[in-house]
Amino acid sequence: MHQVPAALLEDTRPAPDTPETSLRPAGTENDVLARWSTPHGERTAAVPTTGPANAGQTITISVDADGNLTEPLPSSRDNTITAVSAAIGVWALAAGTVLLPTALAHALLHRNRLQHWAHEWQHFDTPPR
Repeated sequence: MHQVPAALLEDTRPAPDTPETSLRPAGTENDVLARWSTPHGERTAAVPTTGPANAGQTITISVDADGNLTEPLPSSRDNTITAVSAAIGVWALAAGTVLLPTALAHALLHRNRLQHWAHEWQHFDTPPR
């Protein structure tokens, strides 16, 4: 996957399923017809844009080795969030692997100790034979 320049063939229009008259938050995608060069010739398709764009403007899009449109490359912020989430998940899994058996053993030993104490208290006032 790599990025190539694409020339816009028309002005932006709202994304499908979004009424043109509605207010949309900033960063919402618009679809626009664009053309770009590939190893097998030129391609034309609707590409998403995050803001208003005019015909003739050049934007950068992500394509695969054959020139087909793909999802944009993840940003360094997205990669950082994924790495931190994975590290926290691995840490939580490792901590759970250690703490769960320890907590279970503690609970079982505590129950055993309380049963032993109850047995001893029952025989505490009993005179020896």
